[in-house]
Amino acid sequence: MRKCGIEIESLSAHRVVDKLAGAGIEVLGAEKTQKNAVTVWVNGKDRKKVFAILRGSCYNIKKVTYRGLERWKQRCMQSVGLLVGAVLFICCVCVMQTRVLKIEIVGSGAYYEREVRDILSRNQTKLFSAAPKEGTVTPEILALPRVSFCSVALSGGVLTVTVEVSDEHTLIERVPLSAPANGTVEELVVIRGNALIGIGDEVCEGDVLVDCSAPVGESGSRSVIVIARVKIAFPVSKEYALSEKEALAQAYLDYQELTDVRTTQTENGFLVEGCAHASASMNLD
Repeated sequence: MRKCGIEIESLSAHRVVDKLAGAGIEVLGAEKTQKNAVTVWVNGKDRKKVFAILRGSCYNIKKVTYRGLERWKQRCMQSVGLLVGAVLFICCVCVMQTRVLKIEIVGSGAYYEREVRDILSRNQTKLFSAAPKEGTVTPEILALPRVSFCSVALSGGVLTVTVEVSDEHTLIERVPLSAPANGTVEELVVIRGNALIGIGDEVCEGDVLVDCSAPVGESGSRSVIVIARVKIAFPVSKEYALSEKEALAQAYLDYQELTDVRTTQTENGFLVEGCAHASASMNLD
């Protein structure tokens, strides 16, 4: 049974039992607690009736206590705010454990921190975001020069990116990619850096083709390690005082790569004409 104890104060407190009994309230017990105070015990379900009967009378309700199930019920009701707060706190902790609260770049390739953070940002990985999906960022990080190992792990809200390089004692300098010869840009591959020219453009030997910058925001830029490759095509025409076969062999030795090759016999030997190709790369094999 759920019992409710109501302490009532009045000059005629001893008469409250009769008043409640006369109103049809079952009084389970009563005890005098002070000179002008009495605690009566009633069923928990009759509590509100007691309040209604004594409201506006000379009886003053000082204190209400509970026993049994009613006591636990009231305690739970009083603690509901605390319980809800605790549940919300636990939920928040669980959710935040799956979010990126801090990013750390470690390993012998930690000097790639700027590049790694750029890769994470392009893949929508930043503070308070979810961890990157498996296989989304590691291929790009492994494509960085001399990177031989990469792992990404989230623990306790800390996203740790481990980058290892094959020759950790050699740091990569930020050097632009320049044209290896005069001619026309035939191929251009830029993984990192700012391309200043395009395929089909005419360039001169030594011209900077890809510089060490990357855009930041609408008007800013930052220094990066260039990862790029270029192939320049240019016409060649050279006379060799040799047989045709020997002239062709020597031309291939001189220019490495030749296309559209033509030979013309001259008074002194053979004239070899065609299109030569010169390649250059920066941190990209």
